[in-house]
Amino acid sequence: MFPLRNLALMAIVAASTACTSSSFKSTWSNTQAKPVDLTGKKVLAVVQVKEDGRRRASEDALARELTSRGAQGIPSYTLFPSSIGVDTAAARKIAQSQQVAGIVIMRLTGKEHEVSSSPTYSGGYYGSPYYGSAWGAWGSGWGSPYMTETVRTDTKVLVETRVYSLEQNLLLWAGTSETWNPSTSDDVIRELSAAVSKEMQRANLIAPKAK
Repeated sequence: MFPLRNLALMAIVAASTACTSSSFKSTWSNTQAKPVDLTGKKVLAVVQVKEDGRRRASEDALARELTSRGAQGIPSYTLFPSSIGVDTAAARKIAQSQQVAGIVIMRLTGKEHEVSSSPTYSGGYYGSPYYGSAWGAWGSGWGSPYMTETVRTDTKVLVETRVYSLEQNLLLWAGTSETWNPSTSDDVIRELSAAVSKEMQRANLIAPKAK
């Protein structure tokens, strides 16, 4: 299992065979903001993890999704190579000098484990003499059934996403997503990046590229 601190968004090897699934449990849009369209504009893709390799892979994935949906996605590591050592004033100055219009920030906010169990009945072979007559299994039928129990552990991780307009210096949109049973960081990043970009389209912040 990968250490959690080293993952982009998250990468947990779950103790189950379920497939990765992501969905937004809550979203928010700023009704006080002026209409914004980031289509064709530079949008910084930021994934707030300390491990540089994971950060780069994550931001590349997010930037690709933003670009595929009409914006100019830019991984933040191309402007800020290190995740530490860049203070707020310096970061703002660099973003302004590069004419960045918006920022998408993603960060892991927590993880939970859910354990569930379900009984399983172990039946017999009905073609055997045991079941051949009504009386063959009569006596044992009054006893307790033979049951086994299946135990399953599911892992849920929560990710917060925020979309900002630098032109208005306002938070435009925010959402909290949950992902069940991620197996690799790459799968989770790709899935969440696509989901975030689609939500930005629904909020009319970006438009799909013409085919």
